[in-house]
Amino acid sequence: GEITSVACTNSEKSKLLYSTFFPPQHASAAVHGNTENPPSAWQFTNISDDVVAWAIDRINPDKATHSDSAPDHVIKECKDILTPYLGSLFQATFTFECYPEDWACMETLVLCKPGKPDYSTPSAWRPIVLSHGFAHLLNSCMADELTVMSEHCHLLPSHHF
Repeated sequence: GEITSVACTNSEKSKLLYSTFFPPQHASAAVHGNTENPPSAWQFTNISDDVVAWAIDRINPDKATHSDSAPDHVIKECKDILTPYLGSLFQATFTFECYPEDWACMETLVLCKPGKPDYSTPSAWRPIVLSHGFAHLLNSCMADELTVMSEHCHLLPSHHF
């Protein structure tokens, strides 16, 4: 039969959910140390205020952010005031090769999946990751740039987009 373990304490429950959400990485997925990057397909250009403003326009104001971050609806409502400051801040992350430590910290909440018949099993729960609002915005700017330039340089197969 099936071996079932029961987690009673919060510590035991946390360990069980952690092992469910973050299984061990397979050795085949590891990056080997002798790989070389191909030559750059385009020259990096720093983020402009226009790109920041466009990314702010695309923010979902109802999404939650990290507890130490401004809510997305505040960033969206203050777009005209924040854009030049965020543009300079994002440019500085690349110019000075400095990424704020608190932007790299994320909070993971565990929520139950709706409609599950049994909430005593780890598969009835899902992790929700909350990132810093500014980090999410910077990542959005960079993802858009990578997408545009990858398409422009024909780096992706035509059926990918």
